[in-house]
Order: sequence, then C-alpha cells, then structure tokens
Amino acid sequence: MKHYDFKVFVCFGILAIFLFIRCSNNKFTEAEKTEIFKLIKLSIDEGVRATQNKDINLYMKNIPKDLLIYDETGTTITRKQQREYALRDWSIIDKTLSIEVKIDSIDFVSKDSIHVYTSQRWERIMFQRDGVATDTVLTTQKHKEIWKPTSRAWLGYTVEELGGQIFVNGETYNQ
Repeated sequence: MKHYDFKVFVCFGILAIFLFIRCSNNKFTEAEKTEIFKLIKLSIDEGVRATQNKDINLYMKNIPKDLLIYDETGTTITRKQQREYALRDWSIIDKTLSIEVKIDSIDFVSKDSIHVYTSQRWERIMFQRDGVATDTVLTTQKHKEIWKPTSRAWLGYTVEELGGQIFVNGETYNQ
C-alpha cells in the first residue's frame, strides 16, 4: 500500500468512526423513547385539561416563548397571538363536551428534535353571534409538531396544521 493510500484509508476510517459515534449519540434507546412518549403525552394531556377548564396559565405553561404555529392558510401564529386566540375562542365556548388529542406517531429524529404527529377531536357548545343561542361544534385537526428538550421538559416548538374538518350541529361546515 502506498503512503498516500494509507493516509486516505486512515482518513476514511477516522471519518467512519466519527460518523458512527455521531449517529449513535443521536439514537434513542427504547427506554428513552418510552419515557419521552410519556412526558409528551403528559404535556398534551395538561394542555387538554387547561383548554377544558379555560385555565390560561396552565395552558401557557407548556408553550415555549418562541412557539410558532403554521396554520393551513400559511399564516404564522406566535406564542403571544396564541394566548390571545385561546382567550378569544374560550370566551364564546359555553361548554366543552369532549376533547381528545392522540399521539399518532413520533419520529425520533435526533436528541435535539423529534416530530410528533397528533390528531385532535374537540366537541363543544359555542354561542352564536347573538351571545344567547348555541351550536354544537366539532372540530378535528391533525398536526405535525416539532418538540425539543429543555431544562425542565420536552416542549412543542412548532406546529403545522395538516388538515381537519368542522361540523356545526352535525353538518359539515365549509369556511
């Protein structure tokens, strides 16, 4: 083997070792995956309870300062706007009948970021524009969320709305 070939061989060997170490450091053990799933589920469930009880402080507890939501129209919603929208929406809700957010799947991308796919189903009684009459409104929505670890918890940093449906009094509602 020529001296040049040996250097190339050593360089590729070192690169392969570096890549192996880097890739293995980004992989999650099954125990870590299970624990992360549980922590994210607890956080999502806390958000559901906050919404059901219209508790804005609990709701905002698990929303990071640099949250971004990308809705289906391409509009970007910040944490501050999300707080305002939650309070606005809650003000016209007479009662939540049921609310459920399921984790459909998690892609464990890296130790710094994972993709969480969720399905939401929320049925509630909402006031009409007159503030007296009510409608039963059911919304479904799928999300792709990017969660990241922080010093205190895994938090959802970005949310992309993937689509859903709205039903008013059992009839499909088209915006």
